[in-house]
Amino acid sequence: MLCQNMFSRFIDNTKNNPFNFLYQLFYTGILVTLAMVLVNPDEALKVFIACAALSLPLIGKNIKYVLGNKKNLILPFMLLLFGLVQIIWVDIFKQPGSAFTGAYRSYQNGGKVMIFAALVLTALTSRAPSETKTRVTSIWVIVTAIGLYLFAGYQLAGAPNPLDYRVALGFEHQTGTAYALTLIGLLASQAIINLRIKHTVSLYLLHFLISLAVIITTQTRAAILVYPILSISLFLMHHRHNRIMLFKALLGFVILVGVASIPLKSIIENRYQNTMVDLHSYSQNNSNTSIGARLAMQRAGIEAGKEHYWGQSLEQRGAEIQQLALQDTSLQGAVAFLDVHLHNEIIDTFSLKGIPGVVVLLLLYAVMFLRAYWQRSSLLFVISGAIAIYGLSDLLLYAKGEALSSMLALCVAAMLVPGLTRERCHD
Repeated sequence: MLCQNMFSRFIDNTKNNPFNFLYQLFYTGILVTLAMVLVNPDEALKVFIACAALSLPLIGKNIKYVLGNKKNLILPFMLLLFGLVQIIWVDIFKQPGSAFTGAYRSYQNGGKVMIFAALVLTALTSRAPSETKTRVTSIWVIVTAIGLYLFAGYQLAGAPNPLDYRVALGFEHQTGTAYALTLIGLLASQAIINLRIKHTVSLYLLHFLISLAVIITTQTRAAILVYPILSISLFLMHHRHNRIMLFKALLGFVILVGVASIPLKSIIENRYQNTMVDLHSYSQNNSNTSIGARLAMQRAGIEAGKEHYWGQSLEQRGAEIQQLALQDTSLQGAVAFLDVHLHNEIIDTFSLKGIPGVVVLLLLYAVMFLRAYWQRSSLLFVISGAIAIYGLSDLLLYAKGEALSSMLALCVAAMLVPGLTRERCHD
């Protein structure tokens, strides 16, 4: 009888206010996408597309509210603009039967994800923030993070040689997994702060230890270095007025970094040794290593872009870099990656979309940080920092998984620190 009454009340509420039901469905869809993205990015994208479709009537219904604060529209506009740049560039330069079809598709998918994210982010600002929804989102993000950490542990435990195994979860590449785990780790850190319970600091430090250990299992050097800095920065920005707590917490972070490193010492040492070997090889004009290839790609990308300030095709860029590699053998490492990307967001964009593409990308980065400043959102600041910093050694706005995890982080950050909510000091 109780269930029947609840169902009847739900039907009546839906009839009286169908947009409220749409908003609940939209909100739930974003959280479901977050839980799925690192497990099955293809299916997660389908849910995110459904959220983008639901955003249209929500934006239309509350268009006056949306237009009431034009600052909130700048970031969605830049996401839309860069997404269109990606798609239009593919439409102009892709030829039928191209040997680079896979790469063109990845750029196109990245552009589509950004357009969907622009709609979702706009819809999230179509209503005033709710404390209840923020708390529910915080709990969901924490549960999602715990589930992913357990999944990573399960993969590692099932590996024939755990110390040599690189955790990938549901992604194709471990580097993309590490970047996504960084973003989810930062979201979960903010969610813990949002709970405002007695042992917030202890939980934050415990989560830092676990999340760092999981990121180390991906063996991605950039993430192992960057995540601790961003996580500690997020904590410091929230507690900067309490010097005693800051000192104790900093000491705790240092100890925890050491604790996380002990069981994974061989992994860290191996990656460090590889780094030293790569740098030595590059100094000997051998760029056929991980780091050497990245440095070669950056140099080659700049040279190729100088010849085409208004953009060029993947085929043209590939031919020019191959010619450069024949003239300078230290660029040979770049040749192996011509059918994907140049592992640097700015240089890759410059080499393919020319100066217009770089200008739009840099404006997008700037707007992410500006929105963080306008909203006094420490979370959005570190999320933007992660996207920009990782973009120096890889592409996050490329392909489904990487682009979706980055855009989801921006959307969920808006849900965890909604509207113009001011930063609080948790003394």
